[in-house]
Amino acid sequence: MKLFFFRFVTIFLSFILILFFLEIVCRNLIEFEMDYYAVPKKANEKNLNIHPYGVIPINKDGFFDKEFNFENNKRKIGYFGDSVTYGVGAGYPYRFTEYLNKLSPEFDHLNLSGGINISLVNWNDEINNYLINNNIKKIIYMMNLNDIAPLSYEYLKIKGERQEIQNIGYLKTLISPIDKIARGNSMLYTFVRFKIKFFFVKRGFEASGYEAIELYSYKNKNHIINASNVINQWSKSMNIIGIKTCVVILPYEMQISKIASEHYKKIGIKSEKDFENFSTQRLLKNYLNKTTYSLILEKGFLEKNIGHYFVFNKGDKIDFNHPNREGHLVIAKEISKNKVCQTE
Repeated sequence: MKLFFFRFVTIFLSFILILFFLEIVCRNLIEFEMDYYAVPKKANEKNLNIHPYGVIPINKDGFFDKEFNFENNKRKIGYFGDSVTYGVGAGYPYRFTEYLNKLSPEFDHLNLSGGINISLVNWNDEINNYLINNNIKKIIYMMNLNDIAPLSYEYLKIKGERQEIQNIGYLKTLISPIDKIARGNSMLYTFVRFKIKFFFVKRGFEASGYEAIELYSYKNKNHIINASNVINQWSKSMNIIGIKTCVVILPYEMQISKIASEHYKKIGIKSEKDFENFSTQRLLKNYLNKTTYSLILEKGFLEKNIGHYFVFNKGDKIDFNHPNREGHLVIAKEISKNKVCQTE
């Protein structure tokens, strides 16, 4: 028994020493920031999220923005969306909402982001009541292309139809307890996690776990139509309670940069040829209700090197959908130039 215990302790300590050695090696050889996409640090009694790319404030209403001023006479425009609206890769005050406060100062541009990995699926009566109670008459849905899969999934679920979208999100749920502890704190774990995730991305899955159906618009036309139906239903329900809706459909980097397109093809990210010509956005827009103003955000981006407008090689993610500060400025300029939801 003593011999067994001694061997167990020896093996266990050896394993710990090997992990410790590998951790040191990884920290010296791997260049990305392991905590770039990890859970943020907290400050000021949890009123501030601290990320490597900047800070994100949290106001008293729970939104990721400074305190809203409902006492002034400015008309309000709310912006709802996922991690792009939240500001991953940009931080406050370098998001499109802050830039819009300078470019279109006749309005207050309120960042109502639901946070990371959300879409209109997460819209609820609580948000409706907030808009009504604070006299916010205009809301813009900042649509990321990876919203299409969860929107179609929700649409099919409500209709009681067979789910056709692959979803490996259960793997994220499985490793979530370890993730909360090790991601961003252990370079070894973060690197291994990145390699596993990259394996699934090359096989056509989003970081969220859903199949990346947006990369093949013709093949997945029915899902894009489903997503547009969800948006149309949301828009109709908003109009009933007196709130004007608009939709801004965001790009991926391979759509606005030929250099980026070649890079992602080289590392194994596949898509249909016409995707780079905004085929997914155009198909989606075609099925959106014509009474809802929608803007495909494709102009304003000049041909630049990869990473000029989007986050590139910063952390443990193949990232072609998070604009950086330069990208957010272009988004703001296009929204301001096209007066999205700024007219009656």
